[in-house]
Parts: sequence; structure tokens; C-alpha cells
Amino acid sequence: MTDTRQELDGGVALATELSRWPGGRALYDPGAGEPRTPGPGITCRFHYSGDSP
Repeated sequence: MTDTRQELDGGVALATELSRWPGGRALYDPGAGEPRTPGPGITCRFHYSGDSP
């Protein structure tokens, strides 16, 4: 079983056609210092951090 908190800290890359590169990904990272609610359904706010091919 993986640690959900570690997964959240890694951020996310979502496929999008609105990226700087066609077929690229928009990168989102959790906000630094923002509180996370522990337990099932950890809540975290992600912020856009850039694009990736």
C-alpha cells in the first residue's frame, strides 16, 4: 500500500491540449505550507506550476 500523503507531495501531470506543447501536460503541485487534512480522502489544493512536453 502506498502512502497517499507522499503521492500528493509529488504533484500531478494532466494531459491537455491547452499546454504549451500539443499533446503535452499541465503540471500541478501542492501549495507549500498549506494544511492537509489527514485520513481518508486527504484534501489538498494544487496550483499550476508549468507545462511539460
